[in-house]
Amino acid sequence: MSRPRKPFGANHPGRLPATMVKVLAAEMSDPSRLRRGKQYAQDGSVLDIVIDPGTVTCEIQGSRSMPYIAAVTVTPGDGMPLRRDVHYSCTCPDDDNWDGYACKHVVATLFALSNEFLLEPELLDLWRGRTADGTDDELDDESDDASADDGSAGDDHTGGRRAVVDAEDRRRGHLRLVGSDERSQRRPPPTDPLVDLLRRPDNTELPDIGDIERIEPVLPRSRGLSSVLRDALGNLRIEWE
Repeated sequence: MSRPRKPFGANHPGRLPATMVKVLAAEMSDPSRLRRGKQYAQDGSVLDIVIDPGTVTCEIQGSRSMPYIAAVTVTPGDGMPLRRDVHYSCTCPDDDNWDGYACKHVVATLFALSNEFLLEPELLDLWRGRTADGTDDELDDESDDASADDGSAGDDHTGGRRAVVDAEDRRRGHLRLVGSDERSQRRPPPTDPLVDLLRRPDNTELPDIGDIERIEPVLPRSRGLSSVLRDALGNLRIEWE
């Protein structure tokens, strides 16, 4: 896992792929989700980003305590993918995508990916599953044939990786990683210092307190201010536990 980078200054080497990723995000989402996802990427809600061949996974802090996990997968190829080459998933309730739009967490993932491309455009080839010499990175057919010959076809450890990365498996693995980190860093909830201060020892007798005599306040001469104070005092209530 790595913290998303925030570009500073101008004349970054990856301006073109970074812009094209933002255009892709606009094609995949509606204006409302696009605006909110962009804000998530800007205000630091994207906690970490992992770019692997075929997929990018982000951990986004939303409205609940457990972060959401969004994954964007892409078919192997050259250059910026088209909309039909990209698939996405997220652990948020909006992931059903009944209206055909990507959720704001997926949009935040694409904007975080855009920043990474802006600083390091070579990551586009990594995401598309391409190596520096132009060959598929662990996605070529020769690896699949070799795995079939030695009887290990379908084995992710010794065989070739499938052409389209299984985002669901990556998401589950990332969720387990995030869950373990959260459990290791979990601390007991903070206690209110007034609880210990006001705690009454056992068998302590409290004195009887008589009725408090009502005191009529002296209101200011200003009619408007007097009306406000009178209304406030009329709704004032003191409760003893």
